[in-house]
Amino acid sequence: MNTVLQHSIGPGGNNLQAFETWEYRTRLDGVRQSMSEAGLDALLVFQEGNLCYLTGYEGWSAYVPQAALVTLDDDPLLILREMDLLCADSTWLPEGRLAGYSESFIGSAERSPWEAIGEMVKGTVGASARIGAEISGPGLGYHDYGKLVDALGVESLCNATGLVAKQKRVKSERELAYMAEAAAIVDRAMLAGIGSIAVGTRQCDVAATIMAALCSGTETIPGGPPRQPPTMPAGPIANAPHLKWTDDAYSAQQQTNFEIAAVRRRYVCPLSRTVYLGTPPKRLAEIHRGVLDGFHAALEAIRPGASCSDVARAFEVAFLPHQIRKQSRIGYSVGVDWTDGGASLGHNDHTEIVTNMTFHVIIGVWEAGEGYVFSEVVRVTDDGAESLSNVPRVLFERPA
Repeated sequence: MNTVLQHSIGPGGNNLQAFETWEYRTRLDGVRQSMSEAGLDALLVFQEGNLCYLTGYEGWSAYVPQAALVTLDDDPLLILREMDLLCADSTWLPEGRLAGYSESFIGSAERSPWEAIGEMVKGTVGASARIGAEISGPGLGYHDYGKLVDALGVESLCNATGLVAKQKRVKSERELAYMAEAAAIVDRAMLAGIGSIAVGTRQCDVAATIMAALCSGTETIPGGPPRQPPTMPAGPIANAPHLKWTDDAYSAQQQTNFEIAAVRRRYVCPLSRTVYLGTPPKRLAEIHRGVLDGFHAALEAIRPGASCSDVARAFEVAFLPHQIRKQSRIGYSVGVDWTDGGASLGHNDHTEIVTNMTFHVIIGVWEAGEGYVFSEVVRVTDDGAESLSNVPRVLFERPA
C-alpha cells in the first residue's frame, strides 16, 4: 500500500482555514465526550460535511472513499485520495495527520480504496479498539462495508451515525456569522431571480441570474459554489418539491416555487418563495395565508426549552384550520452542507431547543393539484427566534 504524507501546516493555522484551530479542537472535545459515553475508542467519519466540520477540509471529493479517524488522544487522521491531498490546505491538521491512498486503488476491479483506508486505520489503532463508524447515509455501501471490516480485521463496526451531527446542532458565533453572510447573498439572489421572470423569458435564463448572484455575492461578501442548483419548478409541475428548470419559456398565469441557497465556507442559508406570473388564483392566495399563519406560529414557538415536536404542534394549530393538506415536516437543523442532521421539526423529534441552534423552517405544500413553498432560516436567541432573511413575506406577483 502506498501512503502519502504531506502538507505542513503552521501551529497557528493558515489563512485558508474557516475557523481558528481552537474552535476545531473544541468541536473534537465534544465528539470525544460522546465517544466515551458510547464506549468507543475510535470513530470513522465518512460524511464530507462532517469531515469539514472537524478538520476544515473543503474539497468536494465525496465521489471517492475518504475518511477521518478520530481517537480519544490524538489529532484526527484525515485519509483522502492521493490527488485530493492538494485540497487539504484548508485544514488545521499538522504534518503527519494527512494521509493519501494510492491512485492505483481508483477504478480497480481488484482493489478497493476501502481496503487502503482500513489498513491505515488498523495501523493506527490497537487491535482491541472498539471502533464506531458513520454506517448510515451516503458514502459507505454494503459491499464497501465488507471490504472495510475485512481490512480492519474486525467482525463489525459500531453504528455511530449521528454522533458528529449532535455536536453540530448548536452554532458558534463564527458559524452564525457565515450563515448571516450567506443570508445576505441568498436574499439578493432570490430578488434577482424573481425580478427576471417575464412572459417569454426562458427558465434557464432565470436560473442563470440566480446562479450568478449566488456566485458573485454582495459588494462586501464573496459568493460561493451553490450546494445544489436552484429548485424552481414552474407551471404544471410547480407542486413538485425538488425539480429544477425546464427548456421552456415562461407564459402568463404560471406559478414558480423557488428554493435556493447561498453558501459561505460550506455554511448554507436556504430561502424559499412562491411567484405568480399574473394575478394569483383565489385558492393560491388562500394557501399563502395558511402557510404564513403556520410559519408565524412555528416561529413564535421556537425558543429555548421548547422541543422540536412543540414547534410542529404549534404550526398545526394555526395551519390546519385552513384545510390545506400537508404531510411533510416543517423544518430541520441547517448548517454545513445544508441539512446537518442535528434535529427535525416534526412530531417524532423531542430534541430540546437551545440558544444558537439554526433551523430551516420550510412550509412546503407539495400535493397533487396544488403546491406552495415558503421558508427562511432562523436562529434561536435567548428569548425566541430571529430570521436571517429580509425578503418580504408575500406571494410575489409578476406582471403578465
